[in-house]
Amino acid sequence: MVCTGPGNFNGIRASISAVKGVCCSLPIQLIGVNKFQALSRIYKTALISLKYKGNKIFWCILKDKKPIFMSSLDIKDIKPSVDYSDLMVVGYRAEEIATTIKIKKFIEQPEIFMQDFLKFSRKVVKPEKFLPKPLYISTGKSLFTKYKGPKILDKSLDVS
Repeated sequence: MVCTGPGNFNGIRASISAVKGVCCSLPIQLIGVNKFQALSRIYKTALISLKYKGNKIFWCILKDKKPIFMSSLDIKDIKPSVDYSDLMVVGYRAEEIATTIKIKKFIEQPEIFMQDFLKFSRKVVKPEKFLPKPLYISTGKSLFTKYKGPKILDKSLDVS
């Protein structure tokens, strides 16, 4: 099992490569789990918040354990577009977020622990659905970008 992010490019790339190398030498399958999945292991619908630099946050809503990614740097920017009556707020500054968006259920968890990843990975029935797909932190419009694979050149290069 390997953490796929969110995080910076080099850290995620290096950790996934290292674990892939270990898996090649042993008869084990590689499972990629991101931090949002690890924190949402129990809850059907959850708003997950993660600590970013300083006192800033990244957050997303998981509906039926599928991410509907959103991003924010300030709690005041969090405004779910749909009414989630069964929403649980989990993670960094969860109580403050729950109060801001008027949700009663929350679990304050400032950090993600290895046990969270292990508990989530134990529930994985089909490892082929959890291949390591990096979730990078980007400075573009969206703070989360999925890795789409290497860019392949359509035309051959003229090296003459």
